Amino acid sequence: MSQIQKLYDYHVWANQEIFQQLKNVPAVNLNQELESVFPSVNAVLLHMCQVDYVWLKTLYGETREQIIPNLAQFEELRGDQEAIEHRMTALYEEYSEFLTGLEDTEGSISISHPHYGTLHTTYADIIRHVVNHGTYHRGNISAMLHQMGHKGVPTDYIYFLYERRD
Repeated sequence: MSQIQKLYDYHVWANQEIFQQLKNVPAVNLNQELESVFPSVNAVLLHMCQVDYVWLKTLYGETREQIIPNLAQFEELRGDQEAIEHRMTALYEEYSEFLTGLEDTEGSISISHPHYGTLHTTYADIIRHVVNHGTYHRGNISAMLHQMGHKGVPTDYIYFLYERRD
């Protein structure tokens, strides 16, 4: 298994840990308005799902102009933690298929952004970004849960390694 696949597997594991923990939180709390970076836990989850989608499509070579209009499909998930989880699970499968078919994770990819311009990077760097973005927002969720009086769940990479050790 490549290091990038292992890192992406961590991302999946950590998100699944979050979703499992959220099953212990009353559904009303997942849409509760909070003074935080996002208005609710479900808003963070939806954002994470949308961003994972954007980067997957980018990895497949789609442009921003092709991707952004398709984000409207995620509106039907707004506020529905189970639906978001289901869509993220489908994305994990799509990422896995992409990574399995990728001959060289260090291969070059160029992406364009209207504000930042063109970036020449690697597929591996995009996956690293997806994982890092997820880590940041899992931290948001943990803080939000604590703010509501619920426990978070440890999703640090080391816990993934301990759980997966042979």
